[in-house]
Amino acid sequence: MKPAIAALAAVALAAAAPARGADTKPWGSLQLGAGPYSPNIDSEFASASPYRDVFGGSPAAMFRLQLSRALWTGSGTLELGFRTGFFSKSGHAVSSIDGSQTADRTSFNVVPTSIVVTYRADQLWDRLGIPLTPYASVAFERYNWWVTKQDKWTESGATNGYSGTLGMALVLNAVDPSAAREIEHEVGIHATSLYFDVTWAKVNDFGSKKSWDLSENRLFWSTGLLLVF
Repeated sequence: MKPAIAALAAVALAAAAPARGADTKPWGSLQLGAGPYSPNIDSEFASASPYRDVFGGSPAAMFRLQLSRALWTGSGTLELGFRTGFFSKSGHAVSSIDGSQTADRTSFNVVPTSIVVTYRADQLWDRLGIPLTPYASVAFERYNWWVTKQDKWTESGATNGYSGTLGMALVLNAVDPSAAREIEHEVGIHATSLYFDVTWAKVNDFGSKKSWDLSENRLFWSTGLLLVF
């Protein structure tokens, strides 16, 4: 994790996470990560590929942060959360005359925002001591986007959609349980995990022909850090 991301996590925890004992229920979780993203804009064109022509075919990193509040704890945890992030890809504008690239720099930027419902099977760790936490979530998505040319905004908008995610978290508390108990007592972090998940998303304004399709043109995978407090 970059220092800036680590600092952001510390601030969020200080503001939101009360210290808790081992027998108290979790307040919620904080998830920070990233994965390769490439929007499916070109799928809307039968014989052209404007996004690929300007920005190339390789994906770029989409960074994400999610803060969730536990709604129910029993056999696992049910959470309601808010997720946001940032994606940016730069390239050279294309001439409208002959289709050749120009010297003008342009960028495509996305700030995804999501309302997320997550179920996390953390009873495997809390009750059985198995350091694995499978989870699943569904989300309503709103991708806010804008295009710049020579550092000036030329176009902007937002595209709505939905997504589903399946993931697995590896609980790091198992590496040093005594240190993990001390961290929980001091700052309220119940579990620290590394996660990997895969998301299927449909972000095209529910099939509207007037909107850009910002769905990932493959399954979107991400990895990062999950803190339960």
